[in-house]
Amino acid sequence: MFGGMDEVDWAALEHAYGPADDVPQMLRGLASEDAAEREAALDGMYGTVHHQGDVYDATLACIPFLVELAADPAVQDRGGIVELLTSIGGIDLDGDDELDPDDEEFEYAANYAMAASAVTAGADVFLALIDCDDRGVRLAVPLALATLHNEPELVLGLLRERLKIEQDPEVRFACVEAAGRIALRHRLLASEVVEWLIELARMPYEPGPPPEGAASG
Repeated sequence: MFGGMDEVDWAALEHAYGPADDVPQMLRGLASEDAAEREAALDGMYGTVHHQGDVYDATLACIPFLVELAADPAVQDRGGIVELLTSIGGIDLDGDDELDPDDEEFEYAANYAMAASAVTAGADVFLALIDCDDRGVRLAVPLALATLHNEPELVLGLLRERLKIEQDPEVRFACVEAAGRIALRHRLLASEVVEWLIELARMPYEPGPPPEGAASG
């Protein structure tokens, strides 16, 4: 894991608070066996390389390693990493007008576009995670696929198949929500999504077992 990371000149890259030489430690922290260390590393990533949703050159350099972490079954709490990648790669730029290279917003817009391209290029990783044993991953993957994968018909089919066997109510909702996002982003699929949702609404609802420890009536 992390092949080539030490070859990156992180000190020459920047995040929200200056030189990004602290990024390798955070990336390694995401793979830690210690839950507190993983949480601190994820918070650190949001606070520096993705501060308030921004994308820096250090953010771009992180993407291949984040994709690698998301794909590794030995890494715990991968749902948070999938969510981070979705946020980094899923920013929609407002407006259709091209920015002038001399405009002060040009660099930011270019970074967002490159981030979207880089995360989308690695989005096949999420296909294998839709049936992951980790509930947190299954919660995060539907939106990641709907937002980032460039084959929406394939994704919609996977969501429909997953919903047939998924028992967790929140994960089921995440699948339906992701289908709605596909309908908004890909209008040619909107009618198919609507028909599917209508079909789901007509199905009888069978509540699952009460949460463990809940009082019985």
